[in-house]
Order: sequence, then C-alpha cells, then structure tokens
Amino acid sequence: MEKLKVAVLGLRRGRTHLRNLLNIEEAEVIGAADRHPQWRREAEELVASTAPEANVKIVPEFDELLAMRPEAVHVAANGRQQAECSCRAMEAGCHVLSEVPGAYTKQEWVRLRDTVRRTGMTYMLGENSCFMDFLRYWRKWLLAGRFGPVSIAEGEYVHYLPKMMQAPDGSYLTPTEVKAQGRTDCRPSWRADQPPIQYLTHDLGPLLEVLGDRCSSVTCRSAPWRCPDTPLRSDGQIAVFETAGGTLIRILVTLSTKRPGGHRYRLFGVEGGAEWFAYEGRCRLADRDRKEEDGWEWVDLGRAGSQDDPTAGHGGTDLKTTRAFVEAVLDGRDAPIDVYRAIEYSLPGIIANQSAETGGAPLAIPDLRAEPYSDTTFWDAVGLPESEPPRLPS
Repeated sequence: MEKLKVAVLGLRRGRTHLRNLLNIEEAEVIGAADRHPQWRREAEELVASTAPEANVKIVPEFDELLAMRPEAVHVAANGRQQAECSCRAMEAGCHVLSEVPGAYTKQEWVRLRDTVRRTGMTYMLGENSCFMDFLRYWRKWLLAGRFGPVSIAEGEYVHYLPKMMQAPDGSYLTPTEVKAQGRTDCRPSWRADQPPIQYLTHDLGPLLEVLGDRCSSVTCRSAPWRCPDTPLRSDGQIAVFETAGGTLIRILVTLSTKRPGGHRYRLFGVEGGAEWFAYEGRCRLADRDRKEEDGWEWVDLGRAGSQDDPTAGHGGTDLKTTRAFVEAVLDGRDAPIDVYRAIEYSLPGIIANQSAETGGAPLAIPDLRAEPYSDTTFWDAVGLPESEPPRLPS
C-alpha cells in the first residue's frame, strides 16, 4: 500500500493530529517538531503508547523537520505563523494541511495562493467543522428543495478563552493569574489580540458549503471591551455577510464571555429551516411538508458520524479532516478545502474586522480566484447520505 510520509509541526494542538495520523493506515509519520520540551515529551509518550513500532523523530525546530524530507506537513503552529510555515513547507516540496485560521492577513492569503500556483503543491485548510455529519443532510435537503430558497443563515461560536498569557514552558495563564503571581516572564499568545470575528471559519465555512456560495460584502460591529482577562480584544463581534447568491449570513463570535461554549447553526428558508446546536447534538427540522403548528421535528444527528472514533478530536471531525487530506494527496485529487476555498472561509473575517474598525461600514470582499467562483466542490469528496437519519420523539 502506498503511504504518504507526513510530519507534524506544533505539538500542543498538533498532538491530536499526530495521534490521528498514527492511526491512518495510508499515512506514515516520520517526524514532529515543537520548541517546547513539554509538548515534545508528551508527543514521545503518545507515539510510544499508540504506535511503538513507528519511527517518529521528534525535534525542536522546523528546519530539522523539513530536513527529513516529508511529503506532507500538518501545520499546527500558532495562527500568526501558519502562513509563513505553510509557504516554507510548500517551497520545500511538501503538501500542506494547515490548522485554522490559516493566515492572519489578506496579504498572507495572497502569498499562500501564489505559492500554491508556483509550486503545484496541495494546500488544504483543516476546517474540521465542515466535516460534521449533520451538514451532509442539510446540503442534501437544501438541494432537494425541502427548505425552499434560503434567505438567511446564522452561525455562532462561543468559547471562553481567558488564558491568553503564555509562560516559557508553553502553559497558559490569565492576566489576573499573572498579576497575582507577580510573574514577568509571560507574553500574550497569538489569540490575545486577535479580533474575534477573524476566528469565524468554524461557523462560516460549514454554512458556505451547505449553501454552495461565497461572501461578497460585510458589515460588522464590535462589542465593548469589558472582560478584564482579555484586555487586548473586544468581548465579541457580530458580522452580517451578503453572499454572491443573495443570502444573508449572520456570524457571532465571542471568546470573552463566560458561558458554556459551542457552535450554533441555523438555516432560514422561505418554506422551511433547520437548526443544530453543539450542546444538544441533534437537529431541529421543519421542512416544507411539516405544518407550522406541528413545531420542530427532532432528528438524530451526531457530530462526525458513527464510523469515526469520537475521541479523535472534536467528536471525530479532526480524524475525518486529516483522512480527507491524505486521501486527496495520494489520489491526486484537489483537496476538499483548497487554498481558494480557504480564502473564502477566512478572508471575510479579516474584512469584517476592518468594517468594525470603521463603525460598521459595508465593505466588499474580493474574489481572489483566477476564475470567478461558481459552486462548491467540497461534497465531491465528502459525499451526501443516501438514507434519512432516525427521527426522535418531539
């Protein structure tokens, strides 16, 4: 069996990817890198317990990793380094699967696009939320016309992240903890001052794939800056995007409000709609054949599908994402979320923050493709379900 020789950069978040790659038969992990000794030690323990026969060299520096000549690199470095590391990997002849957000600025996305064009290497954004199983049904139902035209969609990401100060050993503390301990050796992490709306790919990406659309303009506003442990970013931002197809998409992202976290997705069609909230794990459905007075129909839809290990990161979606990348490279196919689609997930958040900085002025979102966007190809790789899911008591 042909195997893809893969290396992992970044072993905090990347430890999950390392584990998944060790369990994918078509992948051969040859190396991993992280500058923090703690994460390297934990990676060594993971390899020893998961695949003791594997010959995985774990090193501190990216240059050492590239010197091993992997065929592909899973980039799990922090968000401000992802674009640079991805371009370096592709210039070295490696295919790249990158963690989100993939890039921090429009200029970085242009560089990534141009590097893909020049090198011919495969680039995929590892947006795991797109691989949640319920989205396959939503896309199927939408194409069947069960919602009618979808005029409005909504996504929300709530994740309380106050530990934004990084210590030399790689651990994280809140500013309050740093002050109470009298520490002077901590520095803000890359997300400490990231505008919340720029971390929107988990919500915008899935909705764009269900709709088969791209964003063309945005207006955005910022909430106040009241959380004492996140003084470098607002408490949240709300953006309203208009798509090329004429749908409005509202996205809310807050990383500074203390409440149970999770994702919420909603579709509003003129003849029906659907909702899925992460903390419920099931879908509300009201399609065109259901009477309004009957209320919602409950549908049993988990996160990633029963065929995957739910412990493999984010309910199994991390495993599905990594497997899709490996298979695409080995088969010589386009990645399900290639560099152009990655731009369409991420760039709207960058432009949205610019709108917020002007008090909500509407701004155009450029199409950075060589040819205008036409339709999604994501489902060609992921596929749509043939049968209907189980119904639940109301």
